[in-house]
Amino acid sequence: NSHAYPFDHIIYTNIGNPHSVGQKPLTWPRQVLALVDMPDECGVDHPGVSKMFPSDAIERAREIKQGLGGVGSGAYSHSQGARCFREEIAKFIEERDGGVPCDVECLFMSNGASSAINFILTALIADETCGVMLPIPQYPIYSATIDLLGGHKVGYYLDETKGWDLNMEELERSLRDAKKRGIKVNSFVLINPGNPTGQVLSKKAVQDIVKFCAKHKLVLLADEVYQENVYDDNAKFVSCKKAASDTGLLKDDAIELV
Repeated sequence: NSHAYPFDHIIYTNIGNPHSVGQKPLTWPRQVLALVDMPDECGVDHPGVSKMFPSDAIERAREIKQGLGGVGSGAYSHSQGARCFREEIAKFIEERDGGVPCDVECLFMSNGASSAINFILTALIADETCGVMLPIPQYPIYSATIDLLGGHKVGYYLDETKGWDLNMEELERSLRDAKKRGIKVNSFVLINPGNPTGQVLSKKAVQDIVKFCAKHKLVLLADEVYQENVYDDNAKFVSCKKAASDTGLLKDDAIELV
């Protein structure tokens, strides 16, 4: 019935599919990838390359080729990801967190966040007694993967009346109720900035969460892929790693953070 609602179609924006709603392809990354994939004589060393590609794309492609050791983009890399990329990621994290050290050897690259989520949850859910604390509402890959692996979803509710903020009493309640049901809760998912809610947690809230996970010996899965998407001038993203450092948990090796 086309007259049942005040709109005639739905735009699905819940799965990160920007091209479907009109975003144009990002040209520069495609140019760099093309130059990296092509043989040197057809790409970066071609006499007419500067007429076909911008100089910054050519320079970046040369850096990547050198970082890959001259074996090309089609060769298997280190299982943690090419070191040249991990070094750049480590630099970004250190700068983001105000100088908190980031060890390249502790970084594992993955084929997108969904792949990483699957790897971690597969390791955490050993049998049907294991449980994972999840925000409600949340990005459905977590609940779907936990169901697939036969674990328990242990939901904690975000407070809509307070801008989808976290409530520590709610976290304690959720964990306590799960334990009463015989669930062995071993991990905690935090999505910050929120998906689908979009909230950005305060510094204190993130610190409370890392303390909660350390207190209850829960592996903290910090889903922070939207950290650049902060549109509130009064909000500032604070990473779980920064919060763990500020509270002394990193120094004391008192938290498992992914």
